Amino acid sequence: MLGRSLLLAAAAALPVHVIASSVVRIRDIAYYVPDKVEVDKPFDVKEPLPITVVTSTKKSISAAWLNETIADFKAKDDVYSEDFLSAFYFQGPEGVTLASDARDLVHNLKPHLVKFSHSSSHDALPDGPYFATRYGLHRAWRLYDDFSNSFVLASVPSDESSDIYEPLAANSGNQLGVISVAVPSRLFYTPTAEKPLAGYRVGVKDEYDINGLITTYGSRAYAKTYPPANQTSGVIQNLIDQGAIIVGKTKLSLFAGALFTASEWADYELPVNVRADTYQVPGASSAGSGSSMAAYDWLDNTIGEDTGGSMRFPSALNGVFGIRSSINSTNNTATKFGPFDVAGHFARDVDSFNTFGSAMYRGSGLKNYTKFPTKILYPQEYWVNIAKNYTAPGEEYVQKLEAFLGVNRTIVDTNKLWLKTSGHGNVSIADYFKDTYTYVQNSYTFSNDFKADYYEKFGSYPYMSVDTVGSNSTEPESKAKAKLGKDQREEFQSWYRKYFLGSDDETCSQTIVVFPFNGNGGVPWYRDATTKDSAGGFAAAPEGYLSWNMLSVLNGSPELAVPVGEVGYTSKISLVEERIPVALEIQAAYGCDLMLLNLVRELAYNTDATKSVKTGRFLF
Repeated sequence: MLGRSLLLAAAAALPVHVIASSVVRIRDIAYYVPDKVEVDKPFDVKEPLPITVVTSTKKSISAAWLNETIADFKAKDDVYSEDFLSAFYFQGPEGVTLASDARDLVHNLKPHLVKFSHSSSHDALPDGPYFATRYGLHRAWRLYDDFSNSFVLASVPSDESSDIYEPLAANSGNQLGVISVAVPSRLFYTPTAEKPLAGYRVGVKDEYDINGLITTYGSRAYAKTYPPANQTSGVIQNLIDQGAIIVGKTKLSLFAGALFTASEWADYELPVNVRADTYQVPGASSAGSGSSMAAYDWLDNTIGEDTGGSMRFPSALNGVFGIRSSINSTNNTATKFGPFDVAGHFARDVDSFNTFGSAMYRGSGLKNYTKFPTKILYPQEYWVNIAKNYTAPGEEYVQKLEAFLGVNRTIVDTNKLWLKTSGHGNVSIADYFKDTYTYVQNSYTFSNDFKADYYEKFGSYPYMSVDTVGSNSTEPESKAKAKLGKDQREEFQSWYRKYFLGSDDETCSQTIVVFPFNGNGGVPWYRDATTKDSAGGFAAAPEGYLSWNMLSVLNGSPELAVPVGEVGYTSKISLVEERIPVALEIQAAYGCDLMLLNLVRELAYNTDATKSVKTGRFLF
């Protein structure tokens, strides 16, 4: 494949330092160099040499075209830099060469090496940054430090198969005790209809199995009990099949429990929420996926999971977009913790939120709707128990929805409607369904199996938080309670779908339901809080009303958390004015996930509603 070689004027040596067999540092940037060789021809170099691969469709490469191409590389890709101009590998038709002006341009760059290759379109390398070694050409991956402590491990596809992953055995060396995550060049991938996620860098909550990787479930005991997975969860395999690159597994609370503060995370350290003073709670079990989305521009999307709120809490608290999917909508939704578990994804902008979601639901049978509901339900009880300044951005977003949909909201009261229509007399909706979630969820089968496996292997019992899947003394719920929970859940679905979220042939859902995120009471919720309700915590629903986060859980329907603004507070940490994110929750009927994703995108493009958020301290 290699053709003519032209050695140009020697350049001053780049400060290339090989830290380990797979890590190269150039100036202040570290790169991972995989063992896999893309071009199996040796280069006469002592150390890995950064090199640019460029493909031309014409025999003669002009200076103008080359300048434009390199500028495009820099604009599109965070892995590529001018350091890769130290050598060139030109691909093109037979006899491809540099025009005289391009030869002068390249000569002035003083590259170490220039090679030409006759390559057809089907066997050409993707353009972009590589490293030349005595073994051949290797793709360049950039190493980023996980300063928000969001990942439990970094991963790369194995040389054997893109469907098999292995832990990343490389570190930038920049920060002691911090994981480095490797990301591939964006130039290597071109999204297609078949692979719309080609090159998407994705973090996955560490309760999904990925072939070749350990699954920890947030437990050191679980991680050492079982070997790496030998197959990938269906929802994740679906993403890989569409081109997604899994760059690592993100942290979760112990067995995906409702553990929010630093003192509650016993086995792995609580991730850092980079918003505001960086000492706010990042959410519960999907905290790693939510916090990383808020922290890293180099990360495109993350996968989480929601049982009772674990997509919506991290979305709202970290100020990113997130969705709790419809039950059974995403192909083997994941986990071992019960029938309420559903997959979800995080994003920073409405476009990737929509594109990634469309890919995630591929094969689910969900229909894509471009017409939207003409009724907005506004349950007033969820707007009253939180700080007024916190509800203001949500109120503005609702007004934009009203204008866009051409309707006025309908104010409703869930408990009053329940008392009037349920046939259960004066029994409130909260009292009637107070045990339904517990009876249905019943995850003790999993915990008992794990505890038995651990005891057989180590002769003792593992650490189990009573807030997760039961302590070592907890017994399974009775079959009678499980049956009662199932019956009550079906009753709730029948009632809620009749009075709140009925289906529609044209708009999928007859209505949408809107209310502010109630998870922190609209006030700061510090990570060093000693109880869930200290300095904020859960904003309690008024007496007689179900907690806001249970509505979509019991109904099995999708719910979005949309970042709509920020509110100020004086931080006890930084002692200056900070801003915490504000989120609005939007529900629709079962199976209307894609309609909701389309709605928030179209609203953003037709009004000044949130289109995207930034990473770091502030959303905007």
